Amino acid sequence: MAEEKKKKKSKKSEKDLEKDEVEKKQDFLQQFKIAYRSLENPRKFYLATLLPLVILGLLISLMPFILNAILPYPINFNLITFIIGGTVPIFLGVLYPFIKWKGRENDINGKIHFFITHLRVLAISDLSLKDIISILGGKKAYGALGEELKRISVLSTQWRMPLSKAFRFISARTPSKILKDFLDRFSQSLDSGVEHREFIEIEQEAVLQEYKTLYETSNENVVILNEVYVSMLIAIMFVMTLGIVLPIIMGTEDMNTFILISSFLLIISEGMLMYLLKAMMPVDEIWHVTGEKGEIEEKIQRIFRLSVVLTIFVVSLIIFGRYYLSIPILQMIPFEILFAIAITPLMIAGTAVFIEEQNISRKEKSFLGFLPALGSISTMRGGKINDSVYYLSEKDYGVLTKHVRDLYRRLRTRINDNDAWEWFGVDTGSNYIQRSSEMFREATYAAANPRNVARMIAENMRKIRDLRVKKLTIVNTSIALFGGITFGIAFAIYISLIIGRHLNTIVKDTGDPFAGLGENKINIGAILHYIDPNIYNYNFLIIFFVLVIHCLLLALTLRMMRGSHVLVTLIYFVPFVWVIAITSYIVELVFGGMLSTG
Repeated sequence: MAEEKKKKKSKKSEKDLEKDEVEKKQDFLQQFKIAYRSLENPRKFYLATLLPLVILGLLISLMPFILNAILPYPINFNLITFIIGGTVPIFLGVLYPFIKWKGRENDINGKIHFFITHLRVLAISDLSLKDIISILGGKKAYGALGEELKRISVLSTQWRMPLSKAFRFISARTPSKILKDFLDRFSQSLDSGVEHREFIEIEQEAVLQEYKTLYETSNENVVILNEVYVSMLIAIMFVMTLGIVLPIIMGTEDMNTFILISSFLLIISEGMLMYLLKAMMPVDEIWHVTGEKGEIEEKIQRIFRLSVVLTIFVVSLIIFGRYYLSIPILQMIPFEILFAIAITPLMIAGTAVFIEEQNISRKEKSFLGFLPALGSISTMRGGKINDSVYYLSEKDYGVLTKHVRDLYRRLRTRINDNDAWEWFGVDTGSNYIQRSSEMFREATYAAANPRNVARMIAENMRKIRDLRVKKLTIVNTSIALFGGITFGIAFAIYISLIIGRHLNTIVKDTGDPFAGLGENKINIGAILHYIDPNIYNYNFLIIFFVLVIHCLLLALTLRMMRGSHVLVTLIYFVPFVWVIAITSYIVELVFGGMLSTG
């Protein structure tokens, strides 16, 4: 009986698995069709994207026949390699709409918390649901989410479609599951006669909880991906180090093939790591996304221009002093160290951006105290926002005080209150402050209670900010991990190069010790093979520049994980390059010296 029950359970589990696989295939096909239907300009895609990729794929597949027809002598090619290489661009061209459509999912999920907060504060005002959707759909800051809301607005206003039906129409076509579920629930509540204010009040917490779960899951996935990445690098390092020593033993000079293949795998794996992290992690920008440039951005641009000029100046000095004046000190310093010295001034811009981002974090803390105070005082004063800002401008809010006073000066001119609030957020540099200020201004302008609006915004922003703090903790751990990985790769590869070079020197100096044995001599050429030393010198440079690209990709990955300004990449890139340069110098000095004296 027990065995029969087990067999029945196993059959049921197999059937369930088959059903799940069938459902997944059907879902993929459905999403694939939706992605193609969502193309804004199908003709442009077919002519400008798909057709060139198909032609490129066919050219790659037919390349062996084309080369044999053009070249005067026949060449043997592996046809399977070219056929597989030719299918890759065709495959990418066919999947491009689906990849682009799925890319919108991460953009929507990354902004859903701003959307639900904005929707909540506008819902307690006197605006109708159509007006609220119209306001939110017209904002470029919402990106793909704003486009979905704009479609809903067009369907309801221009095509006279009921909002509940418009919600269902868009939910069936959006790539985001969070937005899809929200719109489905919203449409059902509207059909049931539930007022939109009541529904939004209840659903706000549910959507934020989904976003929190998504955020925390992505943080856990970062840790898992880091472990997978380390495992991949160990395998790639093994191939590269093996390729350095193996040519001496195998009797082949094809060392470059091993190094180039492993270098290609290293760069591809790091590019894939960055892409996967970008696809998994919700978009969470530290800086505002209005497109305007405040005082902080202008200051950073000036510092960046200065750092570039200093870098060019240092590079010119090094080149002129080393290759034209032949200064002895510069002649003694290795090329890797000189390269690191040359790019060091770029770290000035990266450091400035990093310091400003720390100040932005402090401003956000102060803002979470300023906004509820503004809402309470405005309510007590009968909704007079400008007078309340003046009262609070006399208080001390730390790094935010200057911006509060600038806000009051702009409001006092009575030229444009909306622009005054927008520039308040732009000058702080914070995405959270800019979005929160915009929500507060629009809701209070539509006669919402300032105290309730400020309380809702502050509560939601505090929850979201706590998630960012947890993420930055994981990013700091990743910085240490990437630094250790960079040292480990550089150490292992340079050690292998020096050992391989030393073995090659031994083979050259030894010659053929079995030459006097006559017919019974051992063919040393079949065991060991001498390699031209210039190949080692060439590979030292190749590996260094490959590791520099490795440092740049890791720095870009860290910047993407933080959601920082693009120039913060430099504060990670330059130290990583210094790690490689110092490691190569120490390995050459210590181990190279030991082997040469031995």
